[in-house]
Amino acid sequence: MPELKVCGVTNPEDAEVAVEAGASYVGVIIDAPSPRLVGPEAARDVASVLPSHVKPVGVVDARKPLDLDKVLNSGVKVVQLHWGDESSFLRAKLLLEGYGVSVAVAPLRATPFKYAGAEYVLWDKKSFEEKFVSWGARWTKVGVAGKVTPENVKEVVALFKPDLIDVSSGVEVKPGVKDPEKVMKVAEVIGLAL
Repeated sequence: MPELKVCGVTNPEDAEVAVEAGASYVGVIIDAPSPRLVGPEAARDVASVLPSHVKPVGVVDARKPLDLDKVLNSGVKVVQLHWGDESSFLRAKLLLEGYGVSVAVAPLRATPFKYAGAEYVLWDKKSFEEKFVSWGARWTKVGVAGKVTPENVKEVVALFKPDLIDVSSGVEVKPGVKDPEKVMKVAEVIGLAL
């Protein structure tokens, strides 16, 4: 049974829905281009309603220098490097390890780098299979993202057998506003909800 990450959360109410659905991670976009981008205060508000077993994740654009103040002021416990690569991962890990913030990566392309010590590695489902067939790596928690919906999540799990399912736009009413029924349906399909 894969874990669940609900990403692109912009408010505490949607974070509470994610918790109720059994999510292990709740993601906020803190420094990457997105209609779901939130400031540090809104990110802290989301993080403040999460129980200790649910990790708040701050998504950042790995092509830019990491803004340490923004990360630390957002209340996140994991930084997810969107478009990350080996060098951005190693820089972020070195910078954040003293602050108790772990690093996850959503790579732009496949490389033989194993991201040892990453919280998770998140692949877009359109390119997941090709990347893993090409070099068969299973070095950390592996997730799948990219338009995962209640309608296709069963197929995604069967096809890729991921450790983590990431949902965002596929469970929304509009950008940044989650549909509780869709979030709960995904959780039900992957075996988290009763």
